[in-house]
Amino acid sequence: MVMTNCMTTLTVSKAKAGFSRVTRTVIRTKTPVLVKTPAGMVQIVPYDVPAHVPPAPPDSLKHTAREIDLANSFGETL
Repeated sequence: MVMTNCMTTLTVSKAKAGFSRVTRTVIRTKTPVLVKTPAGMVQIVPYDVPAHVPPAPPDSLKHTAREIDLANSFGETL
């Protein structure tokens, strides 16, 4: 099985030194970047903010009795 490295991998010091450049590149090219840290890997990915969804009108959402019981019990019954 052949694996290809399609994501750019940076060290934490390189990513930290050029953070604004790296993030601009990620946003412009829409390609994620991996940052290798001593604790593991961090991924910087582009994200498109979805269109604004208006809030639901008051009293349009009703909770069931079970949902209310679970919310009042800190979820001990789960």
